[in-house]
Amino acid sequence: MRGILSAWVLALATLGVASAQGSLRGKVFAPEDHSGHDHAPGEHVGKASFDPLPGATVMWKGSAEGTTTDAYGFFQIKPRLNPDTLRVSMVGYTTVDVLYTGETYLDIPLEPGVLLQSADIVFEERSQSVSLLDPINIQQLSRQELCKAACCNLSEAFETNASVDASFTDAVTGTRQIHMLGLAGKYTQLLVDNLPGPRGLNVVQGMGFIPGPWIESIYISKGVGTVASGYESFTGQINVAHRNAETAEPFHLNLFLGGSGRMEFNHVSRHEVSRRWTTVLMTHGELGRRINDRNQDGFMDTPLRQDFVVRNEWRFIGDRGMRANIALSAVDMERQGGMFGDFVAPRWTMDTDIQRAVIQAKVGYVLPGEGGRSWGSQWSLSTHRHQHHFGVRNYDGVQNTFRGKVLRSGFMGSPDWAFSAGVSYLYDDFDESGTWKAPAVPVDLPTHDSLARTESVPGAFLETTWSGNPRATVVSGLRVDQHNLWGTVVTPRLHARWSATENTSFKLVAGTGFRTPNVLMEELGVWASNRVWHIADLEPERGWNAGLNLTSKFKLGYRDADFALDGYWTEFQNRAVVDLDQDPHAVHIYNLDDRESRSLTAQAELGWSVHRRVDMRLAYRFVHATTQRLGAETAGTLLDPYVPKHRAFTQWSYASKANDQGGQWMGDLTVQWVGPQRIPRPNEVFDGRNAATLEDDFVVVNGQVSRTFKPGTDLYLGVENIFNYRQANPIVASHLASDYASQDFENNMDASLVYGPIFGRMVYVGARVTLGEPGVSRASSP
Repeated sequence: MRGILSAWVLALATLGVASAQGSLRGKVFAPEDHSGHDHAPGEHVGKASFDPLPGATVMWKGSAEGTTTDAYGFFQIKPRLNPDTLRVSMVGYTTVDVLYTGETYLDIPLEPGVLLQSADIVFEERSQSVSLLDPINIQQLSRQELCKAACCNLSEAFETNASVDASFTDAVTGTRQIHMLGLAGKYTQLLVDNLPGPRGLNVVQGMGFIPGPWIESIYISKGVGTVASGYESFTGQINVAHRNAETAEPFHLNLFLGGSGRMEFNHVSRHEVSRRWTTVLMTHGELGRRINDRNQDGFMDTPLRQDFVVRNEWRFIGDRGMRANIALSAVDMERQGGMFGDFVAPRWTMDTDIQRAVIQAKVGYVLPGEGGRSWGSQWSLSTHRHQHHFGVRNYDGVQNTFRGKVLRSGFMGSPDWAFSAGVSYLYDDFDESGTWKAPAVPVDLPTHDSLARTESVPGAFLETTWSGNPRATVVSGLRVDQHNLWGTVVTPRLHARWSATENTSFKLVAGTGFRTPNVLMEELGVWASNRVWHIADLEPERGWNAGLNLTSKFKLGYRDADFALDGYWTEFQNRAVVDLDQDPHAVHIYNLDDRESRSLTAQAELGWSVHRRVDMRLAYRFVHATTQRLGAETAGTLLDPYVPKHRAFTQWSYASKANDQGGQWMGDLTVQWVGPQRIPRPNEVFDGRNAATLEDDFVVVNGQVSRTFKPGTDLYLGVENIFNYRQANPIVASHLASDYASQDFENNMDASLVYGPIFGRMVYVGARVTLGEPGVSRASSP
């Protein structure tokens, strides 16, 4: 693993402790109008619409820790490290599991349930859900949702989601990137188990290091995140919850084979080490050695690949309020692509080699007898090396990062006022070298270029939560960081919820974002060309984000339905402008200065249980993203490239009735319509595109059928891009590659102008085997 083992040993020597949550209080009740409303666990429904349930049992799933509700249905329990699962039960009522993600208060409705010999009581869990109680607009994608498509890794996990878009960065590397609120994924903060996720040199390709079968659930929040997570969020926050000691089964195996020749192996297993210690081991292997060239342009449509990823998590549960999580992970990734075949010497090839090692820890301590007050800390240490060559250019980048946070949670004189305060420290060391300034046709050996910087950022934050009114919750936060390069950074943020009715909530978010750009890795697609890089002395990116959301749950034709309508505005004070329009042979990256850059989005989404076996989701989004670039004088050239103004989405899911052995059929169909979008200025001679026109709209349809033979044994078969839509001629000047007497290929080759699918239709098949039940661990017992 070329140094990863030694990096682990070094990381272990710096191991610290991690975060704690405040006291968890709540109320268990039975909704009075059982036929007219469907209340989700953790959802507030108003004081006048429920009967309290005294004597209900509230337990941490898989442990002996629990309590019962008092005469008024209230309970208080020591918190655990999130995410975790709270199980609530009472005789005569349906047992529910509530996913705990750090809340201080929960309203939990229980529906009546009667056991009859002639009837089965079935609890249906929604694969996508939004809480009306949480002031932050968070959409949860469960493991069930991720199984509806070929979710091989996190970058492919949003095919069935309307809020996040995934597209390819170029036509040779097979790398996917996400967009949210009309902006690239670098403006969305990625977290893994509420700890820092892919960022810096890892921000684009890092999503490929989180295999889909490892994921328990994904939480998507639009708008700026909370100040406790840092200052880098502009458009949203995506938190990935791994399978852990409470949610993982004793053994899980996933095998995948794609029509491109891509083979995957994924394994998750939970092991009980002692009464207090439980460990989860996850492994991922990926291999693809088939050469694919469906459009016959002499370039591989998909790269050759060989990956290995491993993660090992340890959970400690003490007898006196101590909780700890320690996770170690390592990555080794190789990619090769570009030209192939009977050439004297291929004129353009690429290869990428990445090694990464990470150790993260969270430990919390709940102070005994002090009403839920707690101390905690989070620590993360990582080393990342990325090497690649694209054509005549090469790159070698190293990032070493340390991040620590100590926090305190409690109440400010009243249960209506909760707070979380803490101090943090970030150390980021970047060293990048290569030949990105080399001319397209080098006369001599390319010159060596380098970029290096070290960031040292101590900071402090305070976040308060007011919940004094059952209809409203307000979370306000402020953090102040002292950046060694950029001075004092002040980050205010606000989240608020107001419930108009028990089934309808309005939410508001506003705040600022701040980040240091890492353009050489954030613009990975530009490397897939012979463009010359011109990079100015860049300043940090700063901007404001504000948004409104309306969410309502109701009955449509006596079946559950939900509707969401939201609008968001993002305005940059400064931005690293990536300009591909000035010159088709170069990329210019410079500060926004006195120019303007903003994004306006609006989205409407309807979910409906059409039939007891059929669910549907329908969404439409409008995006208007513009940036004033140098020389951009017309309205058309102000539009940000690769951002369609209009996008529509629908998904339909079917599940048959389970037989006596638990076997059933399931089917999922997803249709996405992508409206016209602007592509950067073309090379008029070799590209054949008109600079003034938008690319045509297109439709992509994905489908999957799966068969459960018995609980824990599944086989699935799917087709991506059923109607085989492909972007024509994705690589500019590829037809000139065989003409060794001309330099036109070197001057004009560009595989970065990609807006649609390259490979076309892809059939895949896979199998899942799961043994045992999650959360049944003696390590959690007292």
